[in-house]
Amino acid sequence: MHVFFPRADEGDLLAALRASGAEVTAEPVQRRVPLATDRTFEGADWIAVTSPATFTVLEQLSLRIPESARLAVVGLGTATAAREHGYRVDLLPVGGESSAASLAEAWPAGSGRVLIPGSALSSPVLAAGLREKGYEVETLPVYTMEPVESLPQRLVTDYRSGHFDAVVVLSGSMGTAIEQLLGWPSETAVVAFGPPSAASLHHRSVPVAAQAATQDADGLIQALATIRKHSA
Repeated sequence: MHVFFPRADEGDLLAALRASGAEVTAEPVQRRVPLATDRTFEGADWIAVTSPATFTVLEQLSLRIPESARLAVVGLGTATAAREHGYRVDLLPVGGESSAASLAEAWPAGSGRVLIPGSALSSPVLAAGLREKGYEVETLPVYTMEPVESLPQRLVTDYRSGHFDAVVVLSGSMGTAIEQLLGWPSETAVVAFGPPSAASLHHRSVPVAAQAATQDADGLIQALATIRKHSA
């Protein structure tokens, strides 16, 4: 199975796809742009992080989550990134999908100040859910995602000719970049990594052939296997 993975050629997720037997072409369609801020985390009772990239950007901006604040993360990938950057994880949804909605559901009702650093393009679902549970919530955009200026011509030609059996979409902004740079060939099945990316694709009327049930390598591999079964 030929899969286009629109992110850098690195990481456990990509390695697992290849180990499963897929022929994967990886090429980033976006670039991450840090956003300067003079905000600190002092005074926050909780910090909520919904993307592993956030920890990298915080380090680039010389921002450190204080030990006095508890840390909540959206899923296992984000938890791994948190620990790699020296943080203790206090809240992690158990099982199921890794999404803002699942984190909001797992969050105990209560009070206090929650700061959500992350992408300027992030969904408001988590902030809304925590406010409903009694918290004072502030979002802090520390980066945004922009489409790259161009892609290798060979990749563009292969993609538009229907060379790939599937393309993986890991976020709404990634879907936007793919649409601007490449489009959606009818021969290529679109696989959403999770509910937010699936919702974004549906919003722009892009048919979603499969959605990963869990936001990890197993979930993605199972979604791709579903496509393979249907196309056999």
